[in-house]
Amino acid sequence: MMADRLIYLLYPVSIIYACISYVRNLFYDVGLSRPKKLSVPVISVGNITTGGTGKTPAVAYIARMLQADGNRVGIISRGYKRSTRGYIVVADGEHILVDAKSGGDEPVMLAHAVQGAVVAIHEKRARGGKFMIEDYGVDVIIMDDGFQHRSLHRDLDIVLINASRSDHLRAHLPVGRLRESLQSLRRSHIVVITKLNDDTLFESMEKLVHRYAPVPVLGSRIEPLTCIDVVRNVDVPIENVVSKTAYLFSGIAHPDEFRKTVHDTGVTIHGVRWFTDHYRFTDKDINTLLDEAKKSGADMLLTTEKDATRLHSSKHMFIENMPLYALRVSFSLTAHDNEVLARYIHKIMNKNKRSVTIN
Repeated sequence: MMADRLIYLLYPVSIIYACISYVRNLFYDVGLSRPKKLSVPVISVGNITTGGTGKTPAVAYIARMLQADGNRVGIISRGYKRSTRGYIVVADGEHILVDAKSGGDEPVMLAHAVQGAVVAIHEKRARGGKFMIEDYGVDVIIMDDGFQHRSLHRDLDIVLINASRSDHLRAHLPVGRLRESLQSLRRSHIVVITKLNDDTLFESMEKLVHRYAPVPVLGSRIEPLTCIDVVRNVDVPIENVVSKTAYLFSGIAHPDEFRKTVHDTGVTIHGVRWFTDHYRFTDKDINTLLDEAKKSGADMLLTTEKDATRLHSSKHMFIENMPLYALRVSFSLTAHDNEVLARYIHKIMNKNKRSVTIN
């Protein structure tokens, strides 16, 4: 009853949020605000809701697809929840230069996931992209979480929608999880339905998208790939841990999805503890987790790859206490949908390069 009343009180805030989003987009739609162009193609991977759509695995997938064609890939992000400001190079294509505190969870995770990519962060992503081109000679830039960042021109706009969270499409923040209206999908070139479990759901989501945008709709899944021994920083086949018992913990947007993924691998779950999204774990938190895991009788602590990036400086606390593993997942498309995505990417990569127009 109290929750229903709170939602009712938040509706005016949701309406104000929607109006601000509409006006901001209108400025770009009518040409009062103009996006800046870079001298290389830009691919944006984003969403219209907050968190939990699988952007990071999708960015890694696209980056590796581009690398397979011989491109030097740059990834630009704002570095959400980082402790720094301005332009920072997270990875120079050979080495990872900063930790998650300075560089943000997702950029550091991407630096680990996409070997050879240049990863950088800047609040003004057009300026950060310009620096990446000048300093590292990248051939293409992927803008992570870029759908709302309209100040940078993009050649390909890919929007992700979480199939398991379709209820988030009902209202703007803070009542729902929409960052902008579904009408904004008309700006997209491709929509990818993520975390898909059945074809019937895909068909309904495809119909929803096509109400607003006549674009290709692809279906994707997030699947377990391997486990990471966080202390030793080595991959461990999932087959080696499925017979073990685990105490789960995480600070991500939708930890229940993480729990389901772990359950589906066959790992027995002895307990869980969830933290807020992008949570910074303290030594006290880790000691509590170790105590609870031991009391539960678990063989190991298991978290997400994104959470593991925030535990780098605390790895010593797990030595001789309890093994700490992180589940690495992969983004996957059907062969047909992969061909559709590849065709769009090849098309924009074959365009003539432009002159940089950033002042």
